[in-house]
Amino acid sequence: MASPRALIAALAPAGLALTLTACAPAGGTGAAVDAGYEKVIAAVVLAESDAGGRAFEVEIEDATAQVQVAAGDRAVEVDVDLAGPTVTDRRDEGEVESEDRAALASASTTLADGIRVAVAAHDGDGSVAEVALRSGADAAWSVEFVDGGAVAVAVADGTVER
Repeated sequence: MASPRALIAALAPAGLALTLTACAPAGGTGAAVDAGYEKVIAAVVLAESDAGGRAFEVEIEDATAQVQVAAGDRAVEVDVDLAGPTVTDRRDEGEVESEDRAALASASTTLADGIRVAVAAHDGDGSVAEVALRSGADAAWSVEFVDGGAVAVAVADGTVER
């Protein structure tokens, strides 16, 4: 009869190989980038730093976060490659609308925090498609997810609005 040590020694490499295979990324070209909320938040923070303002909109398109940042009274669109994240482009988009400026001025919840709150309230996987500022009396971050779900987060206090 074989000793338990021999059996363990024979099976250990198979277990290690199975573990490493399970942890490896899926095959493919590597071109697709997951738009998970952590990457989107990192892109937003980088865009805010690059433009010197506060983000008020983000749209994910082809592994790039297109972040609208209010820098003073100007809107600056900063394109951020989600794989980096690295800034790939920046351009002036004109004046920030007065309603958006007012909503941002009174907001205690940032766009990045709005994403965090929305992800916690969302039943899906957290892959963000778009975030927009809904201005007016009920100003909120409207967070849309890749799976079609959406959550609105009040800019005033971070509460979830359904």
